[in-house]
Amino acid sequence: MLTLTRPARHYLVHASLLTFGLAISSLFYNLLLVALGYDERAIALPFLGELSLLGLLNGLPVLVAGLSSLPLWWLVSRVGPRPALVAGALLHAGALLGAALWPEPVPLLLCAAMSGPASVLFQVSAAPFMMRHSDAAGRDTLFALSAGLNIGVAGVGSLVGGLVPGLLAANFQLPPESAAAYRATFVVAAACTALAALPLLGRAGSRPVPASPPPAPRAAHGEAASPGAVRQLLGAIRAGLPFMVSPLLISCGAALLIPFLNLYFRERFGAPDTALGAIFAAIGLATGAATLAAPLLSRRLGKMGSVVLTQTLAIPCLLLLGLAPTLWVAAAVALARGALMNMAAPLYDAYAMERSPEPARPTVIGLINGAFAAGYVVGPAVSAEVQRSYGFGPLFVATAGFYACAALANYLLFLRRRAD
Repeated sequence: MLTLTRPARHYLVHASLLTFGLAISSLFYNLLLVALGYDERAIALPFLGELSLLGLLNGLPVLVAGLSSLPLWWLVSRVGPRPALVAGALLHAGALLGAALWPEPVPLLLCAAMSGPASVLFQVSAAPFMMRHSDAAGRDTLFALSAGLNIGVAGVGSLVGGLVPGLLAANFQLPPESAAAYRATFVVAAACTALAALPLLGRAGSRPVPASPPPAPRAAHGEAASPGAVRQLLGAIRAGLPFMVSPLLISCGAALLIPFLNLYFRERFGAPDTALGAIFAAIGLATGAATLAAPLLSRRLGKMGSVVLTQTLAIPCLLLLGLAPTLWVAAAVALARGALMNMAAPLYDAYAMERSPEPARPTVIGLINGAFAAGYVVGPAVSAEVQRSYGFGPLFVATAGFYACAALANYLLFLRRRAD
């Protein structure tokens, strides 16, 4: 029977607590901002003019995460993944607690900025930590358990989180669905993320599993990178460029709408907190289940054929979501859209890895992930302005257009070329 090392088990507890707390906070973040009136407020920035606080607070974490990625990658390589994971959990907790206790524009902007590096610390440390504390026999199990737990716990976090504001409002005499109730909810979320640091504290049982042979010695101090290394990096970038097109288009579309679906359900249908929790829990669980089914579709259509088909089928679901007459019809359509749009994401990554030279694969996957995040730098700010002036209607059309372009790009770049 396969067993996990003690640090691996501690990591799974850490990731579960962190995911649970962040699921609660993400469910109510925009609702808190709207309750505070920040959907109607703007802030003047040098060279940029006035920007909606709602959009800026959604886009700032991604911008700061991108700017801090390289320095934090270097830092993690020096201090190791365990301290970085602990620091990331504490940064997340501090950002959530700050949003709860100081809901003024400048403190909220600082807290949003803190959450960017916190996310990067987890992203660049989780896989190295699991690699360090697993052997070849148990590695696949550990990575699969981590992915499955993240999806499942996020769903449970949304479901339980939907109940938290009401419980806090009842017990502390707070107005329901108010800024005060949501601020109290953020305190609970901050406590969960802070607790995530505890399983990784201490050194007991932390000896790494013996690793593969060490890499070749680095060049002597002061020696410049070899021309071969530069050519290899440029080749990796060239290999990754075609695979960036679709993620970038998807990111530009998703950033306009997906972070604000909770606001759409609230404003269009008057969805209460408990209903929002149930809806987003169901979307997360359905997406996880659909992801597990994606390999079955791939056997019939191939990886990229499956990606193009599921992306194309998600487009009418997105348009129907904007036209749904009732909350539960909208919820069902949102569930189908989320499952279809995301189920083939692992197939896309696997396809990109298969068609990239082995030395280029880390760079290629980094470019793909960067493209998926790029739209979130400016998309939420644009979305907030559109919502304020025109409502959600144009956002559904624009997002569907970006998704259609992404599916078409995948067909032209990969499927038609293969057919020729």
